[in-house]
Amino acid sequence: MRAWQAFWHGLTPRDQRVLLIGIVFVALVLFWLGAWEPLRKARDDARVRLAASTTDLAMMRELAPQLRALAAPVTAANADGRSLLVLVDSSARASQVGDGLLRVEPIASDQVRVSFENVGFDALAEWLSGLESGHAVQVRELSINRAAGVGRVDARIFLQRDRG
Repeated sequence: MRAWQAFWHGLTPRDQRVLLIGIVFVALVLFWLGAWEPLRKARDDARVRLAASTTDLAMMRELAPQLRALAAPVTAANADGRSLLVLVDSSARASQVGDGLLRVEPIASDQVRVSFENVGFDALAEWLSGLESGHAVQVRELSINRAAGVGRVDARIFLQRDRG
């Protein structure tokens, strides 16, 4: 501390003012870069996220009645009286996964094991989504292995129809 005081007193009053102004300027720049600018950027980012979230919420509120209406047929999906075995077999053969269907094995009245060979992954995912949304069929187990060809898979799937 004494070294600093000796240095300070050794300066002319003009040099002391210039050094003091320089120290204040550096402190202000450091404050700006270290605190003010990051806080301003965080505030701007939060405003952007808020606007996006508000837009998403408005869209969700707009779509909610349509989604509720689409969910209603799931409980009545079994009204045609077809067994899960027949439903899975016929829907697979009618879709793009029918060519790769190897077998449909009944496990119980509301459970089946389905085997596919060399089917398109996207088509398989779409078929499973249709079973779930349109017929209250849930995937309980899924085993997928890569097959020959891009986007092709072998799959074993355990399906169960929800009764609730």
